[in-house]
Amino acid sequence: MTALKKPFEGMRVADFSWVGVGPTVAKYLADHGAEVIRIESNTYPEALRRVGPFPNDTPGVDNSGYYANFNSSKYGVSINLKHPEGTSLARELVSHCDVVTESYTPGTMARFGISYEELSEGRDDLVMISMPLYGQTGPWAEYAGFGHILQAASGYNHLTGWPDGPPIGTGVAYTDFLVPHIATIALVAGLDYRRRTGKGQYIDFSQYEAAVHGLGTAILEWTANGREMMRMGNRDPEAAPHGCYQCKDGRWIAIACFTEDEWTRLKAALGRPDWCDLERMRRKWQRLNEQKEIDRHLSNWTWEMTRKPEDPEEAEIEGVEGVRIRKYASHELMQYLQSYGVPAGVVQTAEDMHNDPQMKHRGHYWKLEHPTMGLRTYDGPSFRLSATPAELTKAAPLLGEDNERVFKEILGMSDERFVELLADGAFE
Repeated sequence: MTALKKPFEGMRVADFSWVGVGPTVAKYLADHGAEVIRIESNTYPEALRRVGPFPNDTPGVDNSGYYANFNSSKYGVSINLKHPEGTSLARELVSHCDVVTESYTPGTMARFGISYEELSEGRDDLVMISMPLYGQTGPWAEYAGFGHILQAASGYNHLTGWPDGPPIGTGVAYTDFLVPHIATIALVAGLDYRRRTGKGQYIDFSQYEAAVHGLGTAILEWTANGREMMRMGNRDPEAAPHGCYQCKDGRWIAIACFTEDEWTRLKAALGRPDWCDLERMRRKWQRLNEQKEIDRHLSNWTWEMTRKPEDPEEAEIEGVEGVRIRKYASHELMQYLQSYGVPAGVVQTAEDMHNDPQMKHRGHYWKLEHPTMGLRTYDGPSFRLSATPAELTKAAPLLGEDNERVFKEILGMSDERFVELLADGAFE
């Protein structure tokens, strides 16, 4: 049986983007068959190459796990765009490509002489997507920044934190992991247009506008009702209880009840203590006003119902009417609650996620051998195409790793010319 071609097999991409959003978009194409060539420079290394984690805590442009995870399956070249030959090298490389991705602030590509108008001159089938923070036009267009800035600008920080505290934001640049999905859809739409018409597209993509799509409920609350959603900590406007509660083994467990049935099941799991049957706990709209009391009871319960692994003698306690009830570790307590049909889950750590049986079953993590970092774990895409699933084909490239292959084999550059440009700093 002949294997099916991958969706983007035979397509070549010049990837000028950097940091998180742009490289992720190009990586989706690479993982599904495209030949993606990452264009960087030794004179001004990609910012993410200078960000950890670094194996053995040893910083280096070829030693960043953060960079590597966004750029697997790609090839890498270095072009000094400030060198007299830099622009012509970049334009020649693009002439052999179907797609260009970039995420600089507006005007940067034009200053280097590689704007869409210049790159598409003489050809009308080039698809290019520009992904700056705020799009190509408008009063904020020239502002640069990263995901932590964007999540503040687009309203996420306003909603994250405690009601009586300041905006906190998230522990990671949250929008960097939301926006690429929308940008990829836009790029695939441009490629579909090219497939149908033979014509290219220039896509002016705003990370800011894409990020706002993740705030649908908050935006609708304002536009429909004139009410501004505020920080709620761990709470939810539609669930009571809804929070995280600490266990004696040091872990935390999330518990949420959105329906009356879920609340009834939680009461059964708790052993139906008296406080559950108070009049003010009878309906969800009432419980929404009693969340401090509910949190207090649940915090005491999860602490008392759990045990430290080194305390097996405390594995059972006296329950309702003297029934012996087993004490659990946090993961066991999660399973206990789920056995009653209660939505509950242990707050997982990075180590938990790496060893998670569901993630392993799905084949989410890939092992790739990197020239300087060795065998490391990489994230795969979060989706599976049934007939042509993604494949991570190689570890992220070293800076300029594929210069000879790309410039000699793809551009047809002679050995003499390559050595001349190398000595003159064009590949720095």
